[in-house]
Amino acid sequence: MKTNIISRLSTALLVASIALVSCSELEDNDHYSNTDSQINNKELKIVNQTSDQYMHSREDLSQMNQLFEAQGIYKELQEKGQFSTLLVVANNDFKQPSTDSIKFITRSHISDISISPANLKDGTRLMMWHGKYVDVSIDSLGHEGNIVDHIMFNNAAIKEVVKTTNGYIYIISDMIKTPTSLRDYIESLPDDYSIFRDMILASGGKVFDRTNSKAIGVNNEGNTVYDTVWIYTNEFFDNVKFDMNSESLTATMLLFSNDVINDAMNDAHERLGKWQLERSDSLIKDWLLKTSFFSKKYTGEEIQTTEENELKSIYNTVWRTDLQQVDANNPIALSNGIVYNVKKLRFPLGVLVYRLKDYFHHYEYCTAEQKDEYFKGTNLTFKNCSTEVVAWTPWAGVWPMHENRVLQYDKPSGLNDSEGFQLDFTPVKKDADGNITPYLIPPGTYRMGMGFTQAVTFSALTITVFANGTEIAKVSRKVGGNTDYHYDRGSTLPRCFPEGYDASYVREMGGNSKASYYDTDGGKIFDEIIIPDVNGDNSGVKIVIRISSNDWEGQTFIRLHHWCLRPIENTK
Repeated sequence: MKTNIISRLSTALLVASIALVSCSELEDNDHYSNTDSQINNKELKIVNQTSDQYMHSREDLSQMNQLFEAQGIYKELQEKGQFSTLLVVANNDFKQPSTDSIKFITRSHISDISISPANLKDGTRLMMWHGKYVDVSIDSLGHEGNIVDHIMFNNAAIKEVVKTTNGYIYIISDMIKTPTSLRDYIESLPDDYSIFRDMILASGGKVFDRTNSKAIGVNNEGNTVYDTVWIYTNEFFDNVKFDMNSESLTATMLLFSNDVINDAMNDAHERLGKWQLERSDSLIKDWLLKTSFFSKKYTGEEIQTTEENELKSIYNTVWRTDLQQVDANNPIALSNGIVYNVKKLRFPLGVLVYRLKDYFHHYEYCTAEQKDEYFKGTNLTFKNCSTEVVAWTPWAGVWPMHENRVLQYDKPSGLNDSEGFQLDFTPVKKDADGNITPYLIPPGTYRMGMGFTQAVTFSALTITVFANGTEIAKVSRKVGGNTDYHYDRGSTLPRCFPEGYDASYVREMGGNSKASYYDTDGGKIFDEIIIPDVNGDNSGVKIVIRISSNDWEGQTFIRLHHWCLRPIENTK
């Protein structure tokens, strides 16, 4: 029983094909003769015969002619009554197809498009009767008008060109070899690639297409046996209109062996351990799947370069060509794309760390010693930690409750405004048991956001960041007076929500109308801040965020909500 894949030509392709036929008749500038044949130039023969008549007249094409006869090609051409292109080989180059592939191979040599040499362009793709394309490639001499040995259909060079009364016959150097499709290639991957293969196949399935499957008999149980046609469905790819079965696809796929994936996962776990962070393996591998496919065919030079080059996948994830190692010299050509083996993979920081966000109110869980170490204040008096917005969720039962709880410092009694204040804060986290430890921030490039309160305005609040005692960033921001820095409402920052959260979708599903105020990164402090690898081993580093002002500006207190570091998209 054969398994076929449906390939459907779009209306646009059909129109283009018709136009191509018309153009070929206009551009050839050759004509029919009353004699049996006439040489218009040294590489084009024009005959006053149909294609099947000409094939019957050439003894050296007899084996290909017999194959076409046996497979009903001439009869089908006659029934269609349209122009065509035949790709054929002389007897010396003929290879008899096996029984199970004879139909597929035979039909890989016939196209409903009558295409002349004048219309063969480098990169042209010609749809054949087996539902797949052959690719036309032309060398430098071919571009100068030479045809023989300088124009290729897939693996085969043109040896002769014959124009008949109903199309073209190209005698080629070898029978057409049709590369497998992307979907077929993935299914046939050996077990050395089982992790990657199974991730792709598990994301979809196939459905029996009874309408297009032809009944060919009845088995011993009385059930109808079909020459089966499958429709492959895959929501993961369908959502981005990427059809691995379509022969009109021109794709690039990155291929990962089990060894490459396992080495990368081990490296990821080691790095996360150094940073005292956790990340789900499934989320890491999800990035791998989303980053493996591109809707453009890339050259070896494009897929691997030492320059900082970014390629965007079908899911718009970033592949850094200077970071990853790809075998660019040995591409695998498919009928609808190209595959490159990845030799070494490193998961970017943004895959291992979605964002680091935590709260100033952890002060209340600190010991006296920790307060002195992690919250070093000058001209500040601790007032309290209080909840200003009780815990809420934009979509009950789907997203967790979230409260706006702040740390408040008051201006000390009798202090002049001009004496200002300063807080040296070390970001800390609280575990499930209430224990406080400092964050070890992974080296990399981040965007930084913070939240305060709308009720208090400072026109020039200075934020300075230190790593290992060295100043790495400093900026002055106006905070308060509007919603930009109010808690974590994040009025202007893009990509500012928790992982997997979509405020528009939440509202559409009947969620809270204030869904866009939920657990964002806050207001912008730095577009980019680089956390250095101070130890030279990619280990995490404790940072200090200094919040200071030279003037209290008439304010009597300051309320601090949160800090947030989000890796930028292209960071290593």
